[in-house]
Amino acid sequence: MSTAPSSSKSFPKVRSDCVVNSPAAVPFRVPASFSGMATPTTPQSTAAPSSSNLQSLHNPRRPMFIGIGGGRGAGKEYTCRYIIEKVRQRGHSEFADRVVHLHLDDFHRELSAEEQAQLDEGKEQINIDHPESYDFELLHKVLVQLSRGESAEVPLWDRDARRRTGWQTTEGGAQVVLVEGTLVLFVKEVRRYLDIRVFLDVDSDTRLGRQVRAALGGPGETDLRRFLDNYLFVAKPSFEEFIWPTKRWADVIIPRGDRNDVAIELIAQRLIDLGQE
Repeated sequence: MSTAPSSSKSFPKVRSDCVVNSPAAVPFRVPASFSGMATPTTPQSTAAPSSSNLQSLHNPRRPMFIGIGGGRGAGKEYTCRYIIEKVRQRGHSEFADRVVHLHLDDFHRELSAEEQAQLDEGKEQINIDHPESYDFELLHKVLVQLSRGESAEVPLWDRDARRRTGWQTTEGGAQVVLVEGTLVLFVKEVRRYLDIRVFLDVDSDTRLGRQVRAALGGPGETDLRRFLDNYLFVAKPSFEEFIWPTKRWADVIIPRGDRNDVAIELIAQRLIDLGQE
């Protein structure tokens, strides 16, 4: 099994132009006994960026990169699959086969021995929505390789075991790269590669309901009270501090998220137009 070489470029752990205050109010490592409501920072009101970096429209060798962000339960993964399926349904199967779908969750960084021990002993839980949970350096490296038409080694993440289980080779030559995840718009080094930045704006009740259904429908028993405590004291404050502010960098904001068929149709048509240029 191949391993991905490390990159020399390093990113700041938490600092971002999406976060108002530093250090973060919501920690990465959360004590198991944590029971207080963290005070999230308020997103600043700023003007939207002027335009996306549309280099791919002028360089046929570079794929178009589309980043899709939003809170957990907003339907980011389904939206990507739906876009690809729409392209395929319209008779462009060959083009759809050249669309790469990257999941930010696969780029969770591996825990240190100390962090893993604390997690295994039940002394701490890991805040998966914290920026320190992700290996943005590796994601940046993969985007650089794909932008050059090269193959890239992409990690595979086991969310239950909280560790990488291997690597998967993504072949070069893609025409479109869809990157989805809660914090895909968080780091500017990643954002600069995105030609279109999308944010799925889904109300918190809908997202929470979806997450509860997924948790209750998963393998094993789910402690609903513990799940809701984590949502109230960790996940929700993390969304408000880290994820929601990234909305200001979006070129396209989609109300109702994956339920907005019109918006998804428009993105699919844009990809079809790209393939015909």
